[in-house]
Amino acid sequence: MNVKIGAKIKSLRKRDDITQEKLADALGVTSQAVSKWESESSYPDIEYITPLANFFNVTIDYLFDHDTAEKKKRIDEHCERFDIHSRDMKPPQERVDMMRMVLAQFPAEEQLLFRLAKALYDKWGNYGWYTKLDENGCVCGDFERHKAYDSWDESAKIMEELLLTSTDDKVRNDCRWHLASIYGWVGEKDKVLAIAEKSCHIWQSKENLLASSIHDKDTILYEQKRLFLLLQLFRDSFMTVARSTKDNKLIDDSYSVMINLFKFVFSDGEFGVANLLMSLLYRDHSFALIFQERFDEAFEAMENEYAYAKAHDAYIAELREKGVMSYTSPFVNLIQDKSEDQYSAADQTLWILKWLRNEIEIGYERLHTDPRYAEFINKIENAL
Repeated sequence: MNVKIGAKIKSLRKRDDITQEKLADALGVTSQAVSKWESESSYPDIEYITPLANFFNVTIDYLFDHDTAEKKKRIDEHCERFDIHSRDMKPPQERVDMMRMVLAQFPAEEQLLFRLAKALYDKWGNYGWYTKLDENGCVCGDFERHKAYDSWDESAKIMEELLLTSTDDKVRNDCRWHLASIYGWVGEKDKVLAIAEKSCHIWQSKENLLASSIHDKDTILYEQKRLFLLLQLFRDSFMTVARSTKDNKLIDDSYSVMINLFKFVFSDGEFGVANLLMSLLYRDHSFALIFQERFDEAFEAMENEYAYAKAHDAYIAELREKGVMSYTSPFVNLIQDKSEDQYSAADQTLWILKWLRNEIEIGYERLHTDPRYAEFINKIENAL
């Protein structure tokens, strides 16, 4: 028992101008018992702790003189340390161990629990998103392979519990996003649908809400941010639908439209974080070309993928050094990239190597006998 609880009771009683007798009557004890508590010659039994806190309208932590501000400060420090570790893309297992140790000291703290779940998710994702091509040449998940890797199920269990207990909108939204990703990659379609039903419509998204509702000097800023988001969403949906048609000309035209649209928006050639999107766009196009056995064009697309990956890595490295960077294109010139917001490390070229060596994306095997395949890998390795 905290030896200061008697002084705390006495202070609260005097604050509310309550006599020992009145407090004793409310709790069903004698005034002598209250006197002994306040003189600290004895302590309240555990059954009186909650009634005491309720009587004075304070928390039990406050009653025991726990320093909640200091506790919050320490938890915030642990969260910040985790976030920096995550932004720097250090090994996920280190973050898992970090959060397990912290949670031993602060159990049931939802900010810490979410970060443990996120670290477990990152550890699982670090194995790679293994895919294969379906009969339409479209990429789909290798569900059984993903289920075989550890940590996704523990991550999902923690996030499911947080969805039931947390009142923090950000925690709940982050849990829905990661849970949908987990269940999607392990083939639990029904669970993804259930999560989606409880999520907001795209029209109610943060970006759309701000762009539609702010009518002052920041209006164009929020419109630009909405445009940036729509570019990413449009890319994903447009290309997936186009590839499902099996119409090679339509597929080619669709990639041409998307690439030119990005180049139009980033008219000065400074793509910033969108270098990554351009790199992935060319990667997807290379898969479509490989599926069509148009290998010369596929290698050209892979070269473009690599060029934008290098530009991405250089941009992120510079952003890490400067902290903040801006765009100059009139479509995005009010947007600023901040290093603390970027969970993307300068290692996209390493991921290209990982895809090429480990065949994370099924389809490269069609190029294995082409000498240009080994030359391409060697060029990337020699440049690192």
